[in-house]
Amino acid sequence: MPAYPASPTTVYRPQVGQLVADLAHHGRQGIYMDTLGGRAYLRPNGGGCEWDTDPDRLEPVPEATGLAPVSQRRNATRCAADVQLPEAPESAA
Repeated sequence: MPAYPASPTTVYRPQVGQLVADLAHHGRQGIYMDTLGGRAYLRPNGGGCEWDTDPDRLEPVPEATGLAPVSQRRNATRCAADVQLPEAPESAA
């Protein structure tokens, strides 16, 4: 009788907002949005149309290979401390 590899004891379930690889779509990377009706919904990292996939075919993306989501990159460069508001003109009374 042939030996088969042991089945994984736990199934990977990502957290909302986590970057994952979709093995059902050739390893395409996307941001995990939710699982509804037995399907996982992912959105491209840079924005775009959501797609659905088999939630059992998701895998985490190591931080070194994935890119930070666009909103995190934008927020890092637009810190509130860096914003300079113009001086209000003095009103003539």
